[in-house]
Amino acid sequence: MKNLSQKIINRIKQEGIEPTPKWEFVLKNSFFWGAFGLAVIIGALSFSIIFHTLLNNDWDLHMQLSGGLTKFIIITLPYFWLILLTLFIVIAYINIRNTKKAYKYSLSMIIGGVILASFLLGITFYNLGLASSIDRNLIQKLPTRYHSILDAKAGLWQRPEKGFLSGSIDSLDGDILKLKDQNGDIWEVLLSEQILEIIPSFVLENDLKIKIMGEEIKEDCFGKCFYAEMLRPFDGPQDMIKGGMIDKKTVEEMNLRMQRIKPMLQGRIHENIKMLKI
Repeated sequence: MKNLSQKIINRIKQEGIEPTPKWEFVLKNSFFWGAFGLAVIIGALSFSIIFHTLLNNDWDLHMQLSGGLTKFIIITLPYFWLILLTLFIVIAYINIRNTKKAYKYSLSMIIGGVILASFLLGITFYNLGLASSIDRNLIQKLPTRYHSILDAKAGLWQRPEKGFLSGSIDSLDGDILKLKDQNGDIWEVLLSEQILEIIPSFVLENDLKIKIMGEEIKEDCFGKCFYAEMLRPFDGPQDMIKGGMIDKKTVEEMNLRMQRIKPMLQGRIHENIKMLKI
């Protein structure tokens, strides 16, 4: 043992080996913890947008939009955000494995901890309204051709020939609403009496992004015309409340009115859907 110790000492002297300073270990450890924290935050933001997308998906209209629940799920899953979430979970795992004492924890414990942290932080981000804000800003700033990548349901609601239309409200004059669709085209949308009864006019006067189910009008129309049987905010009432476009009481009143006329409205919608070849 003495000879071995002496050999090691002699080699250190011969090769001029010096101990690594403590600050290098601290800096390296801090870097990996910082990268881990950043990866968890980005993963949490991705999770919050996934949660936001799934909550605001049109589950009640899955038959009309796609023809079946399985197909609807396959079409509308937020694949971009799921891939991003997975990527940053892997990045977080790699970074935490390089930190001090990480060897004490198993693979399942580390990945489970990362997923749990992303989940809890993601729920917090969602409740703070960050998910809808990020999603909305990305949609506004990116070219139209990328919209369906970020939000798959955007493509489903841009099929006027099938009875589905979406876009931002440009103006409202009586029962005629001018809508700017995802391609920048302006539509004149005739609102049914049911829509005008349910939704207060001040809501429609806001620069609101909406989804419409109805029928494209081709006769006696100059330009692009559409008849709306059903209308709803693109991102759901809760986002309108958070965005200050509407208060909770108005949403509750709208829901009550919808329940009263829902049987008649649903009947009309299903009559129109029979003519749509999805």
